[in-house]
Amino acid sequence: MTKLRVLTIVVVVLALVNIAALSALYFGRPGYGGPPGKGGPKTMVIERLHLDAEQVKAYEILIAEHQEAVQRLDAELLAQRTALYQGLKTLNAVGRDSLLTAAANVERRIEATHLEHFTALRMICRPDQRTYYNALVDDLAALFRAPPPKRQ
Repeated sequence: MTKLRVLTIVVVVLALVNIAALSALYFGRPGYGGPPGKGGPKTMVIERLHLDAEQVKAYEILIAEHQEAVQRLDAELLAQRTALYQGLKTLNAVGRDSLLTAAANVERRIEATHLEHFTALRMICRPDQRTYYNALVDDLAALFRAPPPKRQ
C-alpha cells in the first residue's frame, strides 16, 4: 500500500470515530439532546403516557399552571439568594442562617410543586395508562435533572 492510501484509510476511520462519539454524546443522555424542536419534556411525556387529544389539552393546562408556579418560586429564590450574598458584606451569622433557611424553604416548595404537578398528571391518566405512568416515574429524576456544569 502506498502512503496516500494508508493516510486516506486513517482519515476515514478517524472521521467515523468522531461521528460515533458525537452521536453518543448527543443522543445518549436521557432528557437532553435529540433534534431541536422535537418538543422537549412535554412531547416525551405525551408519547410515553400515550395521551389522547383530550388528555393532552388537560396536560397543557397543568404545564401552564406548573410553569407559572415555578417561575414565581424561582423569582423568590433569586431574591433570597441575592439577600444572602449581600449579607456577606456585613458578616452577620444570624441573618445568614435565617436567609439560608428561607432559601431552603423555597427550594422545598419548588420540589413540592414538581411533585404536585406529576400527581395531577397521574389523575389525567386512564387506568390502562398507569403502567406507563409508573415507568415514567421511575425515570423522572434522570429525565429532569439539571444539565451538568460546563467545564472551562
